[in-house]
Amino acid sequence: MHDRSLAAVVLAAGLGSRFGRPKAGVRIGGRTLLGVAVDTATAAGLHPVVAVVPAGVSVPPGALGVTNAQPGAGLSRSLQLGLGAVPSDRDAAVILLADQPTVGVALLRRLLGARGRTPVIATVNDGVLGPPVLVERAAFDLADRLVGDVGLRQLLRGVPDEVTPVEPGGPIPDVDTPADLERVTEPCPGCAERYLPHVADETHPYIGASAACWATYGELLARELEDMAYGRMHRHSADVYAVQHPGHDDRRQRQSVALHLVAICQWLEHELPVELVNAITQRLARSDRVWPWLTPPASFAMTVADVLQASTGEAHAALVRRWGIATWEAWSDHHDTVRDWAREALGER
Repeated sequence: MHDRSLAAVVLAAGLGSRFGRPKAGVRIGGRTLLGVAVDTATAAGLHPVVAVVPAGVSVPPGALGVTNAQPGAGLSRSLQLGLGAVPSDRDAAVILLADQPTVGVALLRRLLGARGRTPVIATVNDGVLGPPVLVERAAFDLADRLVGDVGLRQLLRGVPDEVTPVEPGGPIPDVDTPADLERVTEPCPGCAERYLPHVADETHPYIGASAACWATYGELLARELEDMAYGRMHRHSADVYAVQHPGHDDRRQRQSVALHLVAICQWLEHELPVELVNAITQRLARSDRVWPWLTPPASFAMTVADVLQASTGEAHAALVRRWGIATWEAWSDHHDTVRDWAREALGER
């Protein structure tokens, strides 16, 4: 539910000179850094979410985009543009930086809970006042004091009596370089997609996925179960996800990888209908066959995080097919073996 008195401003117009490219578009677990910040602000009930970006950078659906045509002018200009775009009926705005992806909803709610004491509520990060920051409308003009590449930390240092500090409950690292991004994320042991650490530790009992990757697949699964426009691809997405997360060399996983690869082969190369693929793999699963371990690929060109970007059933079907083709190609060292199994299974129909 939105708090109609509160907006958010996400500053994402930096050129990313140390990163090598604008950070707003850097991807993390299938989302951009800007998308992570917008999602966090939205989940905290802030509306609208104003995103200040450089020219040519699109904003996520639901965000109000503001272009900083002179990103080289520094953070001060982005802050002024962002606060200037906050609707006049909003009493306050929470300012976030797109390059702080570990900021979560809990911290934003902590800032909201501290309202009423001073016109500014700021986070204390490593002993320094900084973003995310809640600014009451009466204090919006503080941004006019800034010139050039002077940010929130310098501004807050100059008005300590107007600021209530809030502890974040943990460090809030800035992502300024690719190495910084690696430090705040973790790779899935199966598909190698990098995600922010997931608070829950729920995973599949034997599929080799991280908790964050498994949760992402859960989002995809929910779409497929709730909407048949997505659901018609469920068999194929399950097969592809399984072979991207082969786990360890044990009997159950050897069978899982083999059967899902056979299903992918029959889908892409034999163009069999789902009903027939289901019948064949179910029969193979009931057999006493001892399946060999197939050494998995080192990396994959697409992951479930990419497929989750689809916004229609048609787009989802196209992405699942691309995902399947890319993943099948990644397993090319074992194509001959899997093709033999697929032909053998077809002959036993």
